[in-house]
Amino acid sequence: MTFEELQDLLAEQFSCDTGDLSRGAALADLGADHEDMIELAWALGEAIGEEIDESELSEDFTIGELWRFVRDKEENAQE
Repeated sequence: MTFEELQDLLAEQFSCDTGDLSRGAALADLGADHEDMIELAWALGEAIGEEIDESELSEDFTIGELWRFVRDKEENAQE
């Protein structure tokens, strides 16, 4: 998954423009709640082919932190 793909996924889920999704923006700033975290975990898992539990995600994550989390998940899945 590329950073741009992550931005597209978030833009679709939170109904915003990808231009609003800088690495420093927190998911909470996008209005993320617990239900959003469940949907986001599912969507990210589908995108990278690796199951993600919503408890691994936090509304306090910045988009940059989420990007690092997704990349780590992908790398660990390939090992």
